[in-house]
Amino acid sequence: MIIIAYNVLSLIVGVVMTRRAHRSTEEYFLAGRALPWWIAGTSMVATSFSCDTPLYVTKLVRTVGIYENWQWWCFGIGSLFATFFLAPLWRRAKVLTDVELTELRYGSGKASRLLRGFRALWLALPINVIAMGWVILAIYKIMNAAVGWDKPLSIIVFTGLAFSYTLLSGMWGVALTDLVQYVIAQGGAIIFAVYAVKKVGGLSALHDAVATSVSKPDMLNMAPAPGAGGFFSADFWTPAFMGLITYIAVTWWANVNSDGGGKIIQRQNSCKNEQHALLATLWYSLTNLAFRSWPWILVALASMVLYPSIADPEMAYPQLMMEILPFGLKGLLVASLLAAFMSTISSQLNWGASYLMHDFYRPFLVKNRSESHYLWISKAATVVVLIGAGLAAYLTESVTEAFKFIIAFGAGTGPVYVLRWFWWRINAWSEISAMIASSAITLILFNVPLPYGGRLLLITFGSAIIWIIVTLISKPAPMDNLAEFYRRTKPVGVWGAVRKWSRAHGQITPQPARVSQPLMGWIWGMALVIGLTLAIGYSVMLNPVPAALCYLVTLIGAIGLWKAGFLKTS
Repeated sequence: MIIIAYNVLSLIVGVVMTRRAHRSTEEYFLAGRALPWWIAGTSMVATSFSCDTPLYVTKLVRTVGIYENWQWWCFGIGSLFATFFLAPLWRRAKVLTDVELTELRYGSGKASRLLRGFRALWLALPINVIAMGWVILAIYKIMNAAVGWDKPLSIIVFTGLAFSYTLLSGMWGVALTDLVQYVIAQGGAIIFAVYAVKKVGGLSALHDAVATSVSKPDMLNMAPAPGAGGFFSADFWTPAFMGLITYIAVTWWANVNSDGGGKIIQRQNSCKNEQHALLATLWYSLTNLAFRSWPWILVALASMVLYPSIADPEMAYPQLMMEILPFGLKGLLVASLLAAFMSTISSQLNWGASYLMHDFYRPFLVKNRSESHYLWISKAATVVVLIGAGLAAYLTESVTEAFKFIIAFGAGTGPVYVLRWFWWRINAWSEISAMIASSAITLILFNVPLPYGGRLLLITFGSAIIWIIVTLISKPAPMDNLAEFYRRTKPVGVWGAVRKWSRAHGQITPQPARVSQPLMGWIWGMALVIGLTLAIGYSVMLNPVPAALCYLVTLIGAIGLWKAGFLKTS
């Protein structure tokens, strides 16, 4: 009854918002650019918080240790960079999708148009569809443990539900249901963690049981220790330590979402103004890491005590859920994971369809038609994305491995997506060559027996050699285009040549933006977000001294943001 009630609620929201969502494509994909920061930010969290994530975290903790969560914690560094450096710029750009930025940034020449069409298909189909595939795989694993459903039935039923209210209500329905879904999903995760810890005798008993029952003494650490020997010794750079350094120093900027990511950018552009876009992304960064990590990690640790050996580590989470929770709460937990699934799938359906319609169909296939025509095409594009996702889910076997593959697949593109905001010389061929190089090197290396961190480094820097050479030997974007882009978005960085050209042609350009303000925001933001994440972790791991130090860092970060004026809503 709980599960049915949740799904009925989602469909009601979709029906209520249908009329407003169908006024225009901007209403359908961006909610009319009218979302307040707290709705947009919570929607960002909900769409990143899916039913696959606790399964993925469970496998990381069981197979490596708590510190392996830096594989995704490191993206908090990138999301905070995007918060202070890029969120206001995206909102000023006033694009419907991040792919649309290509013509604003590079002009309407052949290379720019090729890039827009190629990137729209690249993101909407392989990147988006594979990501949706592992999310659908996760809900199958959960429903298989809960009620014994097989994979085809799980795929058809739950993608169909998400598809229904996405088609009805567009971004308005997605954002409002995300708000409800986040509360249900986060609450469910906390309740489950409380029951799991109680089952093994409390936090102290959990800590002692894990510490004495596993062969790796550092599994409960927040970071792996380096090996013996000096800094330049091969023994010093253990796979775990090299992985940590790679995640913190490289992965946060070397990934396909380094500039914020399509779903996050969509919500930034849905906000009322620049400040709401900044606050939404800050709220997302804080909630994404600090609040949602530890319930999953505690359940994963409890599962190690209760199930010392299990064939599929990802199944430990749903299996434990079904065994220890009482009736009612069991239904609530399944509904909470369904909520997490729905929020992600609905967002990715809407987001992927926006690329296919706005960045491929509209500029390349059928131009200058009515808004109603493009709304119908948007719905058809949603069906295409849904079918692709269902096929990907059917073929995917591991949530964790699919996630790692996507990180690697886009690792070589991240630097270009960031640098195009800071260096005028980046052009359309830079992006095209980075996408091709990153994809090709990933496919060549992914099955090579190398540590995962080493593969990421080879993909990132191998791609960089190619796109840097291509950038330097190809022509820059047209200067008049660059001047218009600079006037509209006001980025920081190396734009002197553009300002000089503008002055020579009698154009008024804004004063160079100061890098110090967003840089300080980034530093204070990392103190707040990473400090609170580790503070909560040390608290539940019963380490009071490092917990107190991390809470102090958190407080310093919050005060710094407040005094610098970043927490104001206008």
